[in-house]
Amino acid sequence: MFFRKKSLQSNQPDAAARAVHTLAENHNLTPAQHARCATWADRLQQLYDGADAYCARHGIDPALAFPDNEWRDIVPRTGATFRKTYNDINYLRLNAPFAGYHLPILDRLDVRSFPDDFGAGLVTRLGRDGIPDGIAAELDRLYAARDRLSPLVPEYLEFVRNVPPRYHVRTPRMLGEIGIEVDGVLVNADVILCQSRINAMLSGGVLDKLERDIARHGRARVVEVGSGWGALGYALRAILGDRLEYVAIDLPTSLYCAALYLGVTHDWQNSHLLLPDDPVPDSFEFLFVANYMMEEVADRIGPVDLALNCMSFPEMSAAQVRSYGVFFQRVLRVDGVVFDENAAIKPHHTDSKAILGSLFPFRRPVSAGLIKTKNDCQDIWASRYLGEIFDRSDAMYLRR
Repeated sequence: MFFRKKSLQSNQPDAAARAVHTLAENHNLTPAQHARCATWADRLQQLYDGADAYCARHGIDPALAFPDNEWRDIVPRTGATFRKTYNDINYLRLNAPFAGYHLPILDRLDVRSFPDDFGAGLVTRLGRDGIPDGIAAELDRLYAARDRLSPLVPEYLEFVRNVPPRYHVRTPRMLGEIGIEVDGVLVNADVILCQSRINAMLSGGVLDKLERDIARHGRARVVEVGSGWGALGYALRAILGDRLEYVAIDLPTSLYCAALYLGVTHDWQNSHLLLPDDPVPDSFEFLFVANYMMEEVADRIGPVDLALNCMSFPEMSAAQVRSYGVFFQRVLRVDGVVFDENAAIKPHHTDSKAILGSLFPFRRPVSAGLIKTKNDCQDIWASRYLGEIFDRSDAMYLRR
């Protein structure tokens, strides 16, 4: 006998009871999918283990290639082992709290409602073919707690108000995704954050620009530095379809999550995880590149229509942020843009806005009047003045 789905009454008085989507309702990986993921994990291990030698061979400054500033004490430079067990991959999202929100406890990492090791312990005890009765009580306590999930419902509804359904963020019901059902969407705090970023790009005219790029060039190419577990890449691909080509650049330890997540959810259709000296394909759906290989691929990865970074530039050193900014300059089309969601919140954070401002002369803070965004630190940058971007305060008004 296994844990079954619970129903939960929303805190909205006029709303029908909403179901909580638990791990028990997810699709599990097939043996073939797990085997493919394990193969990619081996390639990612090669990228991680070979970083020092690659940098020495190619004259890459280790200060640019390896974690620095906030990440220096989070990610070990050597000695990490990439997870390959079925449970670790099948419940991948439970170990991917890139935005500070931890799915196993349905809360922020800095607001502990469960012991620190709860998430890791949960994954080790989950069964390959289901969720054993032995931990059903813990899951019941976790998922059915009204004060943990119900408040997300009105917040989420605010983020999709006035947003055309095409732009609603939806996540695949696998790889450890959990949350509460709202109008056919599985909602958790990570989904709301991703929706906020889609809303900002919609209001800022970035998504309309990508549509025009596809019409002009037959495709649009996006590069994201710091791709997390792949949430934004998945959302953009769902909106723009198979003419969007997405490149994830990250530390191998983080690239592990995005590569497996996006690889599995798109059945590895024309997806490539580059090792040193691998050719860059002329076309692809997803391309995954270790951060220290940027120079190797720079002249072959463009032209790029949109470059992205959300919430990780301030956590890097100033030299690293500048190197990524220079890379953006190098690979972007003449009418390409940068979407940046960052703020130097803590004393040790790098002022990435100042660095981007020294590289890109045109800046437009995103203004959203008809739809809601979560942060006030979203900007669009460009090397030239683009009327279709900078002449509009809010592109959403054109849709009324």
